[in-house]
Amino acid sequence: VRPPLCNYLFGNGSLQAALDVFIDYEAAMDEPLHLFYEEVMQANPQTKFVLMVADPETWYASYVRLYEETLDTVNSIEAKIRRSLRGQGSLNTESEIEVDPIMHQCGAVNYWDCEFEDPGRRYDPEVKARCLESFNHHMARVQQVIPADRLLVFNFSDGWPPLANFLNRTIPDEEFPYTDHFTSHGTSFLQENFLVQDRTEL
Repeated sequence: VRPPLCNYLFGNGSLQAALDVFIDYEAAMDEPLHLFYEEVMQANPQTKFVLMVADPETWYASYVRLYEETLDTVNSIEAKIRRSLRGQGSLNTESEIEVDPIMHQCGAVNYWDCEFEDPGRRYDPEVKARCLESFNHHMARVQQVIPADRLLVFNFSDGWPPLANFLNRTIPDEEFPYTDHFTSHGTSFLQENFLVQDRTEL
């Protein structure tokens, strides 16, 4: 999903190739889809958008926590695997182990100069201020550009009713999932699928 979108947003990729990502899907979310809303809005006049209410400080802290508790470990293991493959001759050139600059720009909120991937920079006040300025600009622009009848500014504390009404769906019987279980599940997943690899000689 990411390459066509990233190539369009940060390279010379085709708009049509990026739009084709959504064929056969009724909904989409996550990075970098939130940077593509204007193109989707113009190509699909019936599309509705949901903008999650987020306190900037809380949003930033949650990203830092995501990296410290999960993604730092993944990135470290991936780096070891790359070095190991290069040492074994599986990767023959420096370019084969370099990260694609377009994909790098397209992930980890790097397009807002947030630098979450760098443990030494994510707590830098200037980096944080720059990142939050971009975040606030994005939130404001989304509400400015998307017509009010196609945009729901959604607060999770409101539960199902506004979301279901906006999407013309029946309010579900089950309780709204207020709790984010990513941290506990993410840590368990790492222990089962990645950390065991880290004990091997790479």
